[in-house]
Amino acid sequence: MADDSRYISTYKPIKIKTAMAIIKKTDTFPERPVIMVLYGMPGVGKTSLFNTSKNPILLDCDRGADRSIHRQDTMMVSKWQEVLADEGEIAKYSTLGIDTAKAVLDDFLMTYVGEIDYKLKTNKLKAYGAIGDEFKAFINRRRADNIDIVIIAHAKEKEDGDMTKFSPDVTGGSKDLLLRIADQVGFITTANNKRTIYWNPTDRTIGKNVARLPETQIPDESDPAFFDFLDTIITQVKSSIQSRTEEQRIALEKADSLKLDIEMIETPENADAIFEEMKTLSVIQRKALQPLFKTSCEKKGLVFDTDEKKFKCTESA
Repeated sequence: MADDSRYISTYKPIKIKTAMAIIKKTDTFPERPVIMVLYGMPGVGKTSLFNTSKNPILLDCDRGADRSIHRQDTMMVSKWQEVLADEGEIAKYSTLGIDTAKAVLDDFLMTYVGEIDYKLKTNKLKAYGAIGDEFKAFINRRRADNIDIVIIAHAKEKEDGDMTKFSPDVTGGSKDLLLRIADQVGFITTANNKRTIYWNPTDRTIGKNVARLPETQIPDESDPAFFDFLDTIITQVKSSIQSRTEEQRIALEKADSLKLDIEMIETPENADAIFEEMKTLSVIQRKALQPLFKTSCEKKGLVFDTDEKKFKCTESA
């Protein structure tokens, strides 16, 4: 570890005025790093799963890396200043693992912000705000380094009537922060002797599935497919997010083209063709074009025949 005495910081992120990059609605967002939260009961193999990501570095704040399978490069952390001092080393990797969320947020960062401002030791509300600011600033720097981030958490059980509910074991506001910044949140459990990741939220589990992945069965650790398994999942998440922005760009171009066609309606055949084409748009896009479509049809004396399911000219047209 580098000497942390070289590092001078504050829990408040530095505000830098820069020109804002505007991405037009018809542009495709550039591919970006993803943030994933994986949680489950102790011993289910969360850290071992992280080891199958691309060129990984693990921040071991829970002293559990030595129990994992296929261990990769690891930083043994004893205080947050060590992490800050070695950010340059972290930037050399492709995937950063934070193990565990509770240790980093509730222990390491709580101590760190208290050392920066002693008043926070007695004001927990402000302390959690400071923790959030520091953690978000750290995550943003990693994203600027183009590093994917996997945050590992234990599962916390809560009895609710006859049902047991599971959520990431992080205190209150810190948990809300994780769920807000994450692209994917998966609950790892064992079902029928197979480890499975559940991404969608359920009555029993917290989840987040931006990439719309199905329930994902984890290969056995002896299976060659296991060695790059999380790398494959992260790639799928990136591809899904990227394709959705591309789909939006294409849909917007299509809607703009249809708008011009609507303004030039002349015949029932034109109206029929456009009416069918509008069905392929999203509900929001259809609603936006319907008033213009109605007005254009009325100007040309066109009405929809509900029996024949097509447009016809009115007698006065």
